[in-house]
Amino acid sequence: MSHRLGSLMGVCGMAALAFMPPTVRAEDAVPKAATQWPLTYLKADQVWQHTKGAGVTVGLVDSGVSPLGDTRDNLLPGADFSLGPDSTGIAHVDTDIDSHGTTMDVLIAGTGAGDGLHGLAPEAKILPVRMQQEDGSDPVHIAAAINYAVAQHVKVINMSLGTADTPGMAAAVKQAEAADIVVVAAAGNYGTEHVIIPAAYPGVVAAGAIDDTGARWSGSSYGPQVALTAPGVGIPVEDASGIPKTSKGTSEASAYVTASVALVRSMHPDWTAGQTIRALLATATKAGGASGLQRDDAYGYGIVNPLAALYVGAPVAKDNPLLSGAAPLAASLPAPAPAPAASTGAAPGTSATPAQSSPAHMSTEALKGSTNAAATAKTTLLPSRRDKILAAFAAVVILAMMLWLVAGALKRRADRRNRLWR
Repeated sequence: MSHRLGSLMGVCGMAALAFMPPTVRAEDAVPKAATQWPLTYLKADQVWQHTKGAGVTVGLVDSGVSPLGDTRDNLLPGADFSLGPDSTGIAHVDTDIDSHGTTMDVLIAGTGAGDGLHGLAPEAKILPVRMQQEDGSDPVHIAAAINYAVAQHVKVINMSLGTADTPGMAAAVKQAEAADIVVVAAAGNYGTEHVIIPAAYPGVVAAGAIDDTGARWSGSSYGPQVALTAPGVGIPVEDASGIPKTSKGTSEASAYVTASVALVRSMHPDWTAGQTIRALLATATKAGGASGLQRDDAYGYGIVNPLAALYVGAPVAKDNPLLSGAAPLAASLPAPAPAPAASTGAAPGTSATPAQSSPAHMSTEALKGSTNAAATAKTTLLPSRRDKILAAFAAVVILAMMLWLVAGALKRRADRRNRLWR
């Protein structure tokens, strides 16, 4: 009797499990962006619903990168120019002496693997290009590193460094810009009205730093070359050995701006470098009392807002607005292409009207659109989850009823046997 009951219970149990929601594996878990305040501040959870930077390679001209759990999967071999203008090998074999390059990698494209940290563009690839940084950076080596990154056809180059102004350096940056590469550099950590080289070069996206309140960090250098600001104070990072720590500086800010560029270029691979820059400048969150397209020397055009930049249409002008002679930065950006009627509820043949509002308004509308999109995505997930829960509940009820019926049948059988034995 107990054998039959056990077998029947096992069958019923398997039937119930078939209706239970699947167990979430560790590798499928949603990244805990809230542990890194910059990711929360930049709305990474909403950004990642659309892109994580896949298909974009970032040229990281820095001190090399250590292959940690959260950097190894996105790391390309790269090159090492630390000893001169000729590469002496790859740039990620425990060569990151001062941990700076590893920190930048983690903030730009950390994968979160091995209990590590997430970057803002966790699916972008990092091409580490090491140059000498001890006792001051050699401009000859940096220029060679930039030229190498250009030859590898990266989409964005990050230079969180300061160096001397030389014809070779200036020419290397111009070559990168001419190759349709967005060049991002740190404004400097001197807190004075002096943006350092290479951030001060024409066309370079110079990044200043803010804290978690959106206020400019007092140590962030400022001036007319500052283009954008980004989180740069109390930033969770790792050193080259994987040891967690916090850091601050315009280097960290430039990493988040670089990651934002990677996200936009991933979602809009047909956009030029100039269009990417225009979208980021026009949708930046205004700070310091600025409005519209106004900029100031402390914040540039504002705080980088990758989510808003993803939600605008392609800027009409394709050249770099940070270069002299470029087309003016547009007062408004085109609306994104309309979604199919089935998903928007629009009648066939209709389309959205391009926005004619200011960039600040466009940014607000973009954020609203993102919020609505996220809400829609969650709404579409609810029925599936609800169905699974109801199915699981129904399975439990059915199992209980079957066990009750079996128990009743066994009891009646036992009663008949007892009456026979009397």
